Amino acid sequence: MALGRLNHWLLMEESEHRIELAIRSESEIERNLAHRILDNEKRHRAWESSHYRLMKSIAEVPTPRGQIRRLRQVTSSLTNSQALFRYLRDNHVTGARRRALFSVFYGPSDYVNAVLKEHDRFLTAASSSLCNAYLGVTIWHDPCFQDPLIDYEEAYFSYFSVFCDCAIAEHERREPSTRSLLLLLKEEAMRKRADLLSAPCGLHGPGRLRRSRRERRFGTAGLSLADTNL
Repeated sequence: MALGRLNHWLLMEESEHRIELAIRSESEIERNLAHRILDNEKRHRAWESSHYRLMKSIAEVPTPRGQIRRLRQVTSSLTNSQALFRYLRDNHVTGARRRALFSVFYGPSDYVNAVLKEHDRFLTAASSSLCNAYLGVTIWHDPCFQDPLIDYEEAYFSYFSVFCDCAIAEHERREPSTRSLLLLLKEEAMRKRADLLSAPCGLHGPGRLRRSRRERRFGTAGLSLADTNL
C-alpha cells in the first residue's frame, strides 16, 4: 500500500481507540491511565480538546512523510510534560523536597493548585503519548516510535532527574554531586532527539483504519470534528 496521508478525523478515531484498548491492557500503568481519563468526564474532555489540537497540527501537514515527522516532533515534546510528575513518582519525593521542586517550576504559587495542575498535565501528556506511539507503530509502521523514541525518553529523563536532584540539593544547601553531569546529559538528550526527528521515513503505508465513528463516552466536548482536512 502506498504511503497515505491521514486526516484529522481518522487520527482522532484511532487515538480514542488506543485509549479504550488500554483499559484491557496487561500493563497496570496503562490501565490506570485509561481509567483516569475515561472515567472522569471533565478530564476526558480536557484530554480530548488537547489531543484534538495536536492531531490538527499533524493533519494540516500536506505530505505523508511530513505528517510522520510532525508526529515524532509532537511526541518528543510530550516527554517534557511528563518529566516532573514522573520524577516525583519514581523517586517518591514528598514533603519539603516536593514543595521545593514545585517552587522551581511554578514559583511562589499556591502549592496545592500547582500539584493538581501538574498532575493533570502529566495525565494529558501521557495519554497523548500512548496514542501517538500507537499511531506511529501500528498505523504508519514507523520504527522510530520504538527504540529511537525510547532512547530519547530515557536520555531526557536522565537529564531531568539530575536537574531535579541538583535543585533539591541547593534547597537543602548541599553541593550537588552530580552538577558536572548536567551539560553532558543535556547534550546527549538533544542528540537523541535530533536523531529521532531526522531519521528517514519508511515507505510502508498506513495500517487498517476504523472507518465508522463509535459513540463517544462523553460526546465530542463541543469539538468540530468535521474540520478534518479531508
